[in-house]
Amino acid sequence: MERLANSPVTWMACVGVLVMIAGCASQTVSSTHEQQPPVVEERVAPEPVAPPATARPSEETLKTAKAPSSIPSQLAVEASTPFLLDIPFNFDQYLLRSDAMAMVEVNANRLKEEQVGKVLLEGRGDEVGTAAYNLVLGDRRAQMVKRYLEGLGLPPLEIATISYGKDRPICTEHSAECWEKNRTVHFEVQ
Repeated sequence: MERLANSPVTWMACVGVLVMIAGCASQTVSSTHEQQPPVVEERVAPEPVAPPATARPSEETLKTAKAPSSIPSQLAVEASTPFLLDIPFNFDQYLLRSDAMAMVEVNANRLKEEQVGKVLLEGRGDEVGTAAYNLVLGDRRAQMVKRYLEGLGLPPLEIATISYGKDRPICTEHSAECWEKNRTVHFEVQ
């Protein structure tokens, strides 16, 4: 009998039985909180602004077009590409304003005149909000400008977009005026 008790097979069998008993034991889990119904948040996306079908400016208007004088001078800042304007946006918005549409049309004319083949649209946001939110917002702004440019019927032009969110601000001061300057899409000729 002593030989059977010291046998490795006996010990393995005992361990196996204990594991099976422990695995089959029922566990009681107590819940201290009531189950809450899921919160459903309804968001309605604004309709994107399509380029005007019949209200397209004439060739003469585009040739002589300049940034509208009603645009505040700090928003009509020339891009680092000296002949293209940065496109401004309202706080927490990616839809093009009417003055911004005019600025995109000015840039489209200049791209056509300079026979640019490739342009990068850099979407930006201000320092309000999270980095992730501003990356998405910057991307939506750049995509909106791209769609508007494509709707203007430019000659073949490769348009790429990127979002820097709030990571590459144009203005680094912590003021409302500075944040307004950062809510833009910047044109970079490639």
